[in-house]
Amino acid sequence: MEELLNELGRPAAGPLIRNRDGAGLSTRAANTVVTALGAAAGIGPGDDGEAFGPHVLRHTFGTNLVRGRGEVATAPVDVVLVAELMGHADLNTTRRYILPSEADKTRELEALTTDR
Repeated sequence: MEELLNELGRPAAGPLIRNRDGAGLSTRAANTVVTALGAAAGIGPGDDGEAFGPHVLRHTFGTNLVRGRGEVATAPVDVVLVAELMGHADLNTTRRYILPSEADKTRELEALTTDR
């Protein structure tokens, strides 16, 4: 990212990745670039069968923030802040990105204290 910012002259605003005319990429072009980079890196479909692309990156970003995982967050981040960072006006939109998986539910249920 530092290299890209330096190449672009450290712009204060606007798109970082631009088309040949200097404008931001269209949604379709961005999807094509991200999908191609994922394929080149050997990233295939996820466990749920969803192909790698921008939506997977957004989902991972939101999930890692809320759960305080990965390199994105060292502690859980409030869902309202996550919604703001993701550009969502409605928390229900954010909720779709951060729903727990079956593995998440199982892990949390197993962590509960039970009487023995």
